[in-house]
Amino acid sequence: MQEILKSINEAEQKAAEIKTAAQQKAAEIADNAEQRSQEIAKLSETDCKAYREKALKEAEEAAQKHYDDEITAKRAEAAKYAAKCLASTDDIVNEIVRRIVRGSC
Repeated sequence: MQEILKSINEAEQKAAEIKTAAQQKAAEIADNAEQRSQEIAKLSETDCKAYREKALKEAEEAAQKHYDDEITAKRAEAAKYAAKCLASTDDIVNEIVRRIVRGSC
């Protein structure tokens, strides 16, 4: 009977040691996981910042190209309009000049 009680006590002691070791290992794993999660968060933040900067740069470039294209098109349109206006005023200007030169104004 003594041997059985001694065996039970040894088993309980061994179980307590195993439990303590498992708790220490679990705490170590949790610490490692926390450190790794912080590293991943920093890396993700850096990646997101780089992606945001790249997206902004691309958007600015696209906006500038669109602006330049629109300005070019509107300048051409304005030049055509000005040429048309000037062409239609040639006759009137010539008539006014002719009247001034003749003195009939």
